[in-house]
Amino acid sequence: MGCCASTPHDQPSSSSSRQSTDNVNKITKKNIQTRVQNWHSTGIVSLRDCSLTQIPLEPIASLVEMMQTKDNKIKTIDLTNNRVTEIPISVFVDIGKSVQRLILGKNKLKSLDTFFVHLKQLKVLDAHANAIETVDWRLLAKHCTKLKSLNLRGNMLKEVNLEELGKMETLEDVDVSENGTLDRLGRSAESSSSSTPNTTTATTPSEEKDPENEEKWRSLTSFAATKCNLLSIPDSFLPPKIKTILLDDNPRLLGLPRDLFQNCPLLQRVSVHRCPAMDSKSIETMNGYVEFLEKVHQSNDKKIKVGVLLGSRYGDDGFDRKMMGDERLDGLKN
Repeated sequence: MGCCASTPHDQPSSSSSRQSTDNVNKITKKNIQTRVQNWHSTGIVSLRDCSLTQIPLEPIASLVEMMQTKDNKIKTIDLTNNRVTEIPISVFVDIGKSVQRLILGKNKLKSLDTFFVHLKQLKVLDAHANAIETVDWRLLAKHCTKLKSLNLRGNMLKEVNLEELGKMETLEDVDVSENGTLDRLGRSAESSSSSTPNTTTATTPSEEKDPENEEKWRSLTSFAATKCNLLSIPDSFLPPKIKTILLDDNPRLLGLPRDLFQNCPLLQRVSVHRCPAMDSKSIETMNGYVEFLEKVHQSNDKKIKVGVLLGSRYGDDGFDRKMMGDERLDGLKN
């Protein structure tokens, strides 16, 4: 009685399974027309897992021709998990004007640039896990004015221009984590954070009330740059609606923007674990830090009362302390 054990020949290996999937998803002369019809009816150009090394322009042209006879719009283009190395600007000349989600994850892209000019309605740009070294931040900010979410996690960026990104009024979420070569955040990165001992420069009243800075980052609520190589965060990076800042695993990070806790009233979570160059004592003396700490603990207590399990994060204010002797802070934790 019972079932016989399967032999190795009964079960396909992972590599053969992958090959089988690739063969099913490949674009061929037999399935191209059906694919185009599906794209047109759903508004989703699905090219994921197709073993592509470049974007096939022929089916895109057929789609454009079909769109001219009917009023359907393309809202999503998904190129996940291929081997595409570049995005020709010609792809979006006709279909880009209605695209809201562009998914480019797990390819071999090295840059993002000119195609931005045709993506006026873009809300989500996901290009995680590529080999991107450069982004034309100016074109992105100028043309993708409705962008809400930007995911560049797991690339090879060397800089992120916060000056340009800060101009994007609808941008809510930015993730540039796991860019091991990322050591600066644009031109403003030259200014050191006040939490770095003896490096704070005096500011004039006019600088503190710079109206240009007040207009930046109107909608940003989440910023993540974990597992990078950042040295500092610009003092001008003070998004008024920011709730979450994740900077874990930046071994050279020296400090945070000097007015972060005082000027960002909605801030709920700051995480800078495993940042050995940062002096926790200097963080604790920043204006507004004690109030921030109290707010974190009150929020955690409320969650526990309604049955939310916080696990090891309970009481965690986001900072590592190897030498703690501040009784005042210890009192807040009890």
